[in-house]
Amino acid sequence: MFSHFLRKAFPFVWRGPHADADVVRAGGLVWHVLPDALPLLGDGGPDLPRWIADGLTATVKHGPHRTVYRVSLPGGTVYAKHCRVSGFRAWAREVLRPAKARLEFENALALRQRGVAAVVPVGWGCRRPGVPGESLLLTRGRDEAVPFQEFLEAVLPTLPPAVRRRTAVELGRFMAAMHDAGVAHPDPHPGNLIVEVTETGVPAFSLIDVHAVRVGPPLGWAARRANLVLYNRWFQLRATRTDRCRFWRAYVYARRDLASVRTTGPGEVERGTLASNLAFWAGRASRCLGTNRYFRTVKAGPVRGVAVRDLPADVVNGLLADPDAAFARPGVRLLKDSRTSTVAELTLTTADGPRVLIWKRFRIRSGSEPWKNLFRRSPALRSWATGHTLRDRWLPTPRPVLLLHRTRRGLPAEGYLLTEKVPDALGLPEAVAALAPLPALERTRIVRLWVEPIARLVRTLHERGGSHRDLKASNVMMRGAATDPASAEPVFIDLVGVRVGRPPALKQRVKELARLNASFLRIPAVSRADRLRFLRVYLAAHLRGRKGWKDLWTAVARATAAKVVKNARNGRPLA
Repeated sequence: MFSHFLRKAFPFVWRGPHADADVVRAGGLVWHVLPDALPLLGDGGPDLPRWIADGLTATVKHGPHRTVYRVSLPGGTVYAKHCRVSGFRAWAREVLRPAKARLEFENALALRQRGVAAVVPVGWGCRRPGVPGESLLLTRGRDEAVPFQEFLEAVLPTLPPAVRRRTAVELGRFMAAMHDAGVAHPDPHPGNLIVEVTETGVPAFSLIDVHAVRVGPPLGWAARRANLVLYNRWFQLRATRTDRCRFWRAYVYARRDLASVRTTGPGEVERGTLASNLAFWAGRASRCLGTNRYFRTVKAGPVRGVAVRDLPADVVNGLLADPDAAFARPGVRLLKDSRTSTVAELTLTTADGPRVLIWKRFRIRSGSEPWKNLFRRSPALRSWATGHTLRDRWLPTPRPVLLLHRTRRGLPAEGYLLTEKVPDALGLPEAVAALAPLPALERTRIVRLWVEPIARLVRTLHERGGSHRDLKASNVMMRGAATDPASAEPVFIDLVGVRVGRPPALKQRVKELARLNASFLRIPAVSRADRLRFLRVYLAAHLRGRKGWKDLWTAVARATAAKVVKNARNGRPLA
């Protein structure tokens, strides 16, 4: 923001909300501390090195750009945020704007002046004012508050359902009040909110990490929608449609200026969120191919590849030395051995105990294939990249942990892929066959229980830009089917045929649905009524109306018949 530059360039003109702060020197830093906070810091003043040496601190977060400490002082608890300049970009930003700790200190004061709940600032400090470098921010501690993401993942599931419903409502009200006050957070996600459940059971929200918030006049609908889209990116993948609806109703309640978008607004926000997420996922697609905080490249002789950071080095080195030798290890269970691939189940010993993983070798079927791999992604590389891309999209698939390629004369030849095993899982055909001993009514009930989540998963795959060009029953596993069939959940496997990008066109979706429908023909337990129920769930007919399902039903039926004829002509069974 231009105001950031004004604060830096014209400090004698720009009098921010910290103008009344006392200037003190302690711990080698120049501090600006609010007068009423000096008793909290004690006689020695703000001195983080001394607090660390005295054992008063506990690390809450740590990264290359900042470390957050919880400091237990005699007068109360404070949080110390140590901001670092980590790279040229961060250094250049601080040439043009004040220190990050100062920005967050001033913004927190401005938010509280506007009635928006935020962290309670105590003071900020730096070594040399006006010079890029490290800075520190002190805020008051709130022992009962927890990060919103931690609350959603760990605390909320243990509370009554009424608290979950109230949480969605209170978050909507908080966001509405924030936008009414002219505040927009450019990096909104649950990690930048803290929540405290009051004695009456009402969640109370506050903003944290506010160095980049924008403060101005009340937001118009375009600005509100843009900020809601950013907030919704996390919740669209994890929160139910019902909870998102509760949020919206609370957000627009009794607001006349939003009356025109009360019915159209949710659709605009949801479509904008999907487009924003698609762009976000596209930007992360190549992350799994290089060295970064999540992955690392590995190499030994003619074998090279990529591994996830948390895979033990001895496991990686053992497979790097001779990828083929793993198939002959004692205790290995061979799952498949064909002209195209070999699949085995390995039990590897790690520091955390034994881990059961799936090791797959992609064979070279012709002499031209290594040359083709120079200009396209090999099957192993496609499976590796697609697996991580689908998991980014919150789609269930086994996590790939190691990719290797054997090279010959510099050309990528055989590929190897190590993935985590889906626990207690059976392929969909095997899961249906395992129901044979059950009574007919129970078998029918369980199959119908599976229809809806599978249809919903295929719909979500298409909505989030995925296209499974080998979508058949054997490429869907039912997690948990071996132990509790009634609660089994579908998982995609064999991702060589998956393409990820924009949502597929209708023609491609019909083709994939027909491929899956053709594989159902070999499963007698899946009735015609089940296939119709699948299509209705896929279309979300309960939300979008009944119009159009017959056209899609007819198109899928015709494509299925053509697939059956084609396989019969080529002498290939349906699978």
